[in-house]
Amino acid sequence: MTKLHQGQTSAQHSTQQIPVTLQQDYITVVGASHMTLMEKLRGQKGNKMRFINQGIRQIRLYPPATANDSIQRIFLIFVEDYELSLLDAVKEVVETRYGAKYRELDSIAQLLDFINTRIRKKREIKQLDMFAHGLVGSIEFGYELDKADSYRMRDAQAAMLKPEAFDLKAKIYSYACRTGLGIPADVYVKEGEDPLYEKSLAQLIANTTRATVWAFPRRSNYDQTYGNANDRAGLANARKKVSTDAQAMKAYRRRLSDYYERLKAHRKASRDPSAQLPNESAPRPPVKTATAEEETIVRHADSRDEYDQSIGYPLDAEGALRPVRPGETPGGLPAILKEYKPQ
Repeated sequence: MTKLHQGQTSAQHSTQQIPVTLQQDYITVVGASHMTLMEKLRGQKGNKMRFINQGIRQIRLYPPATANDSIQRIFLIFVEDYELSLLDAVKEVVETRYGAKYRELDSIAQLLDFINTRIRKKREIKQLDMFAHGLVGSIEFGYELDKADSYRMRDAQAAMLKPEAFDLKAKIYSYACRTGLGIPADVYVKEGEDPLYEKSLAQLIANTTRATVWAFPRRSNYDQTYGNANDRAGLANARKKVSTDAQAMKAYRRRLSDYYERLKAHRKASRDPSAQLPNESAPRPPVKTATAEEETIVRHADSRDEYDQSIGYPLDAEGALRPVRPGETPGGLPAILKEYKPQ
């Protein structure tokens, strides 16, 4: 894009506009994720994968990367407690399937450096999405892990972000809990109580970067990463339909191949290149029984199953089936991604 920067002039001179061509980055940041003791005992790894799978979904939704890197998709991941085999699989998916750049992070300082070096590289961030745990006043990229302190973004770290690294109309999304809340509320915000949105981390990030920020005042809920209740309940039936459709298509292709073989022989025998088989026309393709949405649900589930078998984690190469949504608490707050404009 071409961005106009206004030069500083005296009152006696007109303002000079200098066009500067900058390349654009769309960046997803994925936090590390711990497993509870019960999840470890039961071998339940779905929650550990929610940030990664949501991040892959977001990468898929960005504008396609260009061959000359004028537009880049970038996937950043905090690596603590993620196994190497998993990280290798994620890298292969985002690079090969989505044409994204893949980078690993091991401190919040590395994230800040990566963002601020956009300036030196003459690039600017068009969109930044962050998937992680959160508390009031902090985005926890390493919640309850050994490196929690060095992975945390609070006001001091947010204040280090340079506005020149961001496009004039940049958008930042935090899907961490309560990034948009300015008071330490857990369960409920009483009627008439000021949530102090202007004191929230979301507002600070907006003020520092000069970008518009969207964040949840409430907790965030990743429970639909693998589909909602209807998606999960209908998966078995959707799989049956998809399997039936695949078998029907396979049979149709066999019939079609046989038809054209016989048609070719008939035309050769009759020495007529336009002859048709008597009393017979080409077979018609079968009508699908599965809807496009059912096919999508099965495709996501199949990907998770395949990676669960190969690396032991339900990695979804398609990305999360559904996005992050607002949670139930604290009550008394809007259940939305709230917009925070720079002040």
